[in-house]
Amino acid sequence: MLLARAVASVTVSALGLLFTSAGVLVQDGTSLDFHSSAAIALHVLTGVLALALGWRAWATRRGRWAAVVALVLFGATFAQASLGGSATLAFHIGVALVLTVLCTWLAAWTFSKSLYEEIE
Repeated sequence: MLLARAVASVTVSALGLLFTSAGVLVQDGTSLDFHSSAAIALHVLTGVLALALGWRAWATRRGRWAAVVALVLFGATFAQASLGGSATLAFHIGVALVLTVLCTWLAAWTFSKSLYEEIE
């Protein structure tokens, strides 16, 4: 769980960087390289999060739904990236908000008291 907590926290931070770089990109037309690199990091981080929560679900037979949500989050990052063109920017932003909700919820869950009650 320690790995899942760390990765979930860093993933939320990566989303913050993505939102910041997106703002600069829209205003100035710069930071596309940074935004793209942060998006790749987000793919990697959500993949590691899905693996960590999947391994935990397999090992403990608990929290399977969180593992499924993490897997959906991982897949959604690729769907969101595919919508990054100027013609589909409204969808790109909408899916980014969904990613933010899923990621933040998973991060909160990894630190929640209900997780400890579930284990006991």
